Amino acid sequence: MLLVTIVGCSHPSTPRYQPSDLAAIELRPADAPAGLAYVEQFSGDQDLNAFARDDAERARLAQDGFELGNGALFVPADRASGGHLTARDPIVQGTVAVFAKDEGASASLGRFLDDLRSRQLRGATDGASPGLGDESYRLDATNTDGASVTVLGWRQANLVLVVIGTSFAPSSVERLAELVDARALSAARPS
Repeated sequence: MLLVTIVGCSHPSTPRYQPSDLAAIELRPADAPAGLAYVEQFSGDQDLNAFARDDAERARLAQDGFELGNGALFVPADRASGGHLTARDPIVQGTVAVFAKDEGASASLGRFLDDLRSRQLRGATDGASPGLGDESYRLDATNTDGASVTVLGWRQANLVLVVIGTSFAPSSVERLAELVDARALSAARPS
């Protein structure tokens, strides 16, 4: 699962998130953009072993205090239950992960974005920050098949949130990110 350093100080009114909050925040089947459908087989809660791409990243995530992640995948509706995707098909991914501390969430987000820039995407450029959460980033790039990719990644306290659209309108990626961010703000608990 896809996944991606600023150290902040906590104060009494800083929101905190627990693994049980993910259900109120994550993208759901009803959030499917027009023409796309939720792929249950590749969506849902993921523990550390399912979330990490390899042993090295698993160790880093554990050190960062990873507690639970959730992924949501949307693909063209006619291929949601199987079928071949083409390089230019629109795909949307949403990821939310809870960490024990803000610092761990920040470190993990930074690593994820660095991995996107250096390994997964081509020609990645930093766009204007979406202004979400405590720190936020935008990447515009292409994937290895030449399809356009928009990545919005941000941190809200000890929560990492990412929405990625491939061959998908950047403005629609922004709307989904705003939806997830609003849910995160509603689910926040004072520390």
